[in-house]
Amino acid sequence: MRKIAQILALIAAFIATPALAVEGAATIKIDPSIPLAPVAVPITENGKLVNYVFLSIKIMLSPKADLLRLVGQEPYYRDALVRAAHRQNLGLAGDPNRVDEALVKAVLKREAASFMDARLIASIQIVRQDPKKHLPRTVPLKP
Repeated sequence: MRKIAQILALIAAFIATPALAVEGAATIKIDPSIPLAPVAVPITENGKLVNYVFLSIKIMLSPKADLLRLVGQEPYYRDALVRAAHRQNLGLAGDPNRVDEALVKAVLKREAASFMDARLIASIQIVRQDPKKHLPRTVPLKP
């Protein structure tokens, strides 16, 4: 019985320790963002499918956003992006291995307005672009 009391006292001490922490100590910050699962975006040229680019995207939310509610809408963001990518080509002109980042961000923000307040999106970051096939560029890059 005495060992059980000692173990319980030890557990209580560990639980109470954070409450006794000094003011100004490091606090835990929650990242107000929604990371999207990779999305396959079709790349077309002259109306023909030439490649897919898998995008990893992070949507940064404003401080006013309800993170718990919006994180649950992550599939809606992916669905909106895929639907938009099938309506218009999001590929970078002359490079079938990349998407036009500015266009993807604008389209995603516009499409998100259909199921949420788009003002809650602070920014959109394209973390990674992975093409399914590495194809040669059709137009050389401008210096």
